[in-house]
Amino acid sequence: MGLTGTPGESLSGVDAKHRGRTASYSSQPWYEAYMAALFEFDNDQIPERIKRAEQLIAARDRELFRQNTDRAEQRSLNAAMHALHALKRCLKP
Repeated sequence: MGLTGTPGESLSGVDAKHRGRTASYSSQPWYEAYMAALFEFDNDQIPERIKRAEQLIAARDRELFRQNTDRAEQRSLNAAMHALHALKRCLKP
């Protein structure tokens, strides 16, 4: 699959599909906090941003678990949590 998605699919096609999936939750507080953590420029602020995003992700995950709906958002929550853990590992000396 690689960077272009499926064979013959352009990268912009992958981006368009991704935007369609994230549009439903891109205004969710967990997503905004997650993006703020990923794109924080001040290294001293990153740990607090990560902590806040993790809290919001966990809360949203519990909420979706109780509703037993929106598997796509649950997968995105899981991916976001993994990305935050990787970012934390990068911050450690």
